[in-house]
Amino acid sequence: MAHRFGRRTALVLVAWALVGAGCSEDREPARPAATRSPGADACADDLLDCARRSSLADLVPDRATEATGEPITLGMINQENTPVASFPELSQATQTAIDFVNAELGGVDGRPLELELCNSGFSPEGSTACAQGFVEAGVPAVLGGIDVFGNGIATLADNDIPYVGGIPVSTQSVTSPNSFQWSGGTWGATIAFADHAARSGAERAAIVYGEFGSIADSAAYGKRTLEQAGVGDVVLVPYPITAADLSAPIQAAAATDPDALFILAADTACKPAFDAVATADVTGDVYFVGACAVPKIIAEAGPEKTDGRIFNVEGPIDRADPEPDSELYGAVVEAYGDGLDPIGAGTVTFRSLMNLYRVLREVGGDDVTPAAITAALEAQREAPSFMGHPSTCDHRQLDGLPALCSPQQILARMEGGELTQVGDWIDVGAVYGGG
Repeated sequence: MAHRFGRRTALVLVAWALVGAGCSEDREPARPAATRSPGADACADDLLDCARRSSLADLVPDRATEATGEPITLGMINQENTPVASFPELSQATQTAIDFVNAELGGVDGRPLELELCNSGFSPEGSTACAQGFVEAGVPAVLGGIDVFGNGIATLADNDIPYVGGIPVSTQSVTSPNSFQWSGGTWGATIAFADHAARSGAERAAIVYGEFGSIADSAAYGKRTLEQAGVGDVVLVPYPITAADLSAPIQAAAATDPDALFILAADTACKPAFDAVATADVTGDVYFVGACAVPKIIAEAGPEKTDGRIFNVEGPIDRADPEPDSELYGAVVEAYGDGLDPIGAGTVTFRSLMNLYRVLREVGGDDVTPAAITAALEAQREAPSFMGHPSTCDHRQLDGLPALCSPQQILARMEGGELTQVGDWIDVGAVYGGG
């Protein structure tokens, strides 16, 4: 059955693709977009020396080595250059990582990586066409960007081609056996929120969410987690995905006097949600997905509406001692990013390429096949994940979502435009499983 959406519907639906970890990598104070990352200064003098302090340490050569052999072509499905919404930063971040790998790390046994990008056109038919093209081209793996429908993943699965990383938003991206994801998406976020709320003593909770497949499913995961943790009064408050004003659903949720309120909104819905929560005068903890923590949105909403709010992130926050991976990322973006904003959804696809690169190095340049890549991924147990929680791709990390290799989350509280980490990693798979 063909899908037809108006312009507004399409815009809002695509915005949901950022709800997961896409913009949850904000580790710096609120500031204008397109600024330099601190890592650009910390590692500018010697990228390889910086890389030797990172999770890539065992992959770094003695000196910068350019790859000049036969290229290895990887596919990527993303939405770009469309009249509704476009996410070129995702492929740009992937290309930035590839340029670094090819110019400094020697590629894969001397073989450079090449990226073949396919635009899904924000349609299920486009997604399938992209995948079919990659099947015909014989690529060994396809990287994810944003693909709301995810139909192409089934085509890749039928041909035993792994779909790797990106921003998991479609049901296929988190359930297909050939999909391997290094983000917990909205599922990880809501479970982490539920765990924190229950441990904080919440007795009543409300979850406000857009009525769109994967988002509704995430809300259901959060509700179940709350209930099994002993939170006896949990209310789900859906709203039409096309809604521009969230006052009514948030007022309805606030009327239940929740000790914890989860807002599953992203992108252009973030500021209206902050406004509505402030008007509703909610007294309990309010949780927003990390997509709403990007500096531009926080600055627009203002500290009086954002201070004290809790967000999910997918990497530790320590401004006094930044993680080496984050420093390296900032420096690579400065050197190879061609104007890429270091803050935003590109962090997720940069991570995906780096994690796939580790796998490619493991299988070796002479054996880069879909079967070899899949076997190496499935064998991962607590493997390093660039700017993320260690990866275990055994299809058992989160019940019902076998594609998630590292769904673990960290929570952070906003104060004065800055995020401060709250606690350590939350193993959302263990939490949801009752562990």
